[in-house]
Amino acid sequence: MDFYGDGEGWRFAVRAETPQQVLAAKYWVALLSARRREFRIVDLAIECFTYVGSADEGAGHIGADYGTRVSVKRQGQVITVDALTQRYGAIMTVKSRTLSSTCTQPVSGVALS
Repeated sequence: MDFYGDGEGWRFAVRAETPQQVLAAKYWVALLSARRREFRIVDLAIECFTYVGSADEGAGHIGADYGTRVSVKRQGQVITVDALTQRYGAIMTVKSRTLSSTCTQPVSGVALS
């Protein structure tokens, strides 16, 4: 299952290959969207997807000759949870003794602030 996100005009997808990775994939999408510049993930991509940018992103341009709209196709990368975990650390769940909910925290130094 792929979860799509974007950070600073760059679109990507994080792929959960098992049902147990769904929560981790959602975590990575949120983290990568918020802190995109802190991660080097282009080389982790296993495949790409094509999308057409919106006019808000500057992807829709006006043709100089006839004033026609031109759409620009872009590519986003698909990254697996396993690849992110291997490079940046696993996500573990910590059950608080005082709370009934489960808190998600990264094992490595990468953390939400």
